[in-house]
Amino acid sequence: MSVLDKALWTLAFLLAYLVAPTTLIWGWMSWCWQEKARAISSILSFIGFTLASASAVLALSAIAFAELGGFQSNSGFFLFAKAIKTGGILSSAGFLFSLAGLWQKSPTRWQAPASAIGTLVFWLVATTWP
Repeated sequence: MSVLDKALWTLAFLLAYLVAPTTLIWGWMSWCWQEKARAISSILSFIGFTLASASAVLALSAIAFAELGGFQSNSGFFLFAKAIKTGGILSSAGFLFSLAGLWQKSPTRWQAPASAIGTLVFWLVATTWP
């Protein structure tokens, strides 16, 4: 593996396992403690953040299911593939919604796209780790 490959995997690992959880926790704390904006862009940002959070919950559930040995059978492979597809769709949709929320100040303005990218990278890392 070249130095560039190692650097890219390190960046992907940091996005998936450090940035995503940090921005999700920070975003939920910000959303709970700050005044909620009623503009459409802030609502779209929150929808994107919620979709990224759903992707993270699915990721945690898939990890727990794997630890319990749930993916070892032939049908487990299809469940894993379905979880990856669903998680990728949730993260991608979350990112698209969060882009619409960047234009106006809101509690989840920056956390929404960061967590959506982080969870999307998690699903990519989970399927292609060398």
